[in-house]
Amino acid sequence: MRMKPEKNQITWGLTVFVVGVGLMLAYYVIFDGKSIIQALSNMIDSISAILIGIVIAYILIPLLDGIEHKLLMPIYKKRGYDVSFAENADRGKRKQMRGIAVLITMMIFILILYSLFGSIIPQLVVSLREIVNNFPRYIKNIDEYSNMFLANNPELQAFIDSQLDSYYETLSVFVTKNLKDYLPQISSLGSIVKTASRSIMSAVGILFDLVVGFIVAIYVLNSKERFTTRGKKLAYALFKENFANELVGGFRFVHKTFESFIGGKLIDSLIIGIICYIGCLLLKINYPVLISVIVGVTNVIPFFGPYIGGGAGALLLVLIDPIKALVFLIFVIVLQQFDGNILGPRILGGSTGLSSFWVIFAITFFGGLWGIVGWLIGVPIFAVIYALFSRITNHFLAGKGLSTETGDYYDLAYLENGERKLLSDKSNTRFHAVKEESTIRRIFSSKKGNKKK
Repeated sequence: MRMKPEKNQITWGLTVFVVGVGLMLAYYVIFDGKSIIQALSNMIDSISAILIGIVIAYILIPLLDGIEHKLLMPIYKKRGYDVSFAENADRGKRKQMRGIAVLITMMIFILILYSLFGSIIPQLVVSLREIVNNFPRYIKNIDEYSNMFLANNPELQAFIDSQLDSYYETLSVFVTKNLKDYLPQISSLGSIVKTASRSIMSAVGILFDLVVGFIVAIYVLNSKERFTTRGKKLAYALFKENFANELVGGFRFVHKTFESFIGGKLIDSLIIGIICYIGCLLLKINYPVLISVIVGVTNVIPFFGPYIGGGAGALLLVLIDPIKALVFLIFVIVLQQFDGNILGPRILGGSTGLSSFWVIFAITFFGGLWGIVGWLIGVPIFAVIYALFSRITNHFLAGKGLSTETGDYYDLAYLENGERKLLSDKSNTRFHAVKEESTIRRIFSSKKGNKKK
């Protein structure tokens, strides 16, 4: 006689297994968290090439879709081929169209990279080389400006001299006590060979990851519908219909949020970099290509990026001409006001739905966790988390028959047997709904009371 487990037994068994795994994970995270983080870091490093390919493909998907729907599909339809995703469509021709679209997409991507490395990078190298060659003259300019300023402020000069003396003393102690022991090791031939070999292996590893990532990107672009189809198939196989629908819809929302934010931010930063370059040429600011690249790249970072780029460019220009640095700062402030109030909202729209406070929070939190990567993707990640909590909150409110509109809770003092009690109604005094008298008002009112007595 065969033993057939009942449905409740299977459910309880799975529940006990999941709880057990959760408890073990919680134990290791609390008491051995560094090992887990190191293991995760090693896993990510081992698949870094695949991750690079997925990121490249994800960035290029909008371009691929545009080429297919705007360019190739009309051509195939005119020739009488149905290349849609309907069941009775011509799959052979659709596969052929996808191959052509992937080829055009990767050619455009390679052309962009070639333009970047072939035109912009050499100019950046020339600018950096010129800065290094002229660095003594820039230091001399700063020294002359600082001497002129401090000559008119003797008290400030005395304070700076005292601080410099203490810093020089601290530096000399550090060199004599700590650095002296390591200098022979650093200058040894074995250390130099080891450092050089590590650098070469690191460069080879990066090149290998880029090549493999490029190949992976081609496969992902060519089979992107296959991945989503299998994901939906797995969701409906494992979960109930309602939950599977919510899960699939949630992934669509995540995709939409990331696609609109990252794609929009890249376009916005490109436009800002071009405008900055034109403005630097008109204002005759030194190293326009280098400064524009700095401003455009840092503009990808939400909120703090413009200040980082503007500050870096101003620091560079201070070495050359402080007046030009001031002009550049004013120009960057005007440019970022244009970006924040006109260009950015038109391109990004409401892609995240977050207020400025939550944007700052997301950048600070995820930047502390993941560094520069956290600055770049922290906002869309937090937007997804925020939307998830908002969805859960509205679900429970609707289940209790309460309003899901945020504005309906602005004047709410409390609920009493399902009835809304408003703050504007002074008769609602429970749960500290009545605002207490301020400290300043109590002080003056008590003084006034004492005078009457």
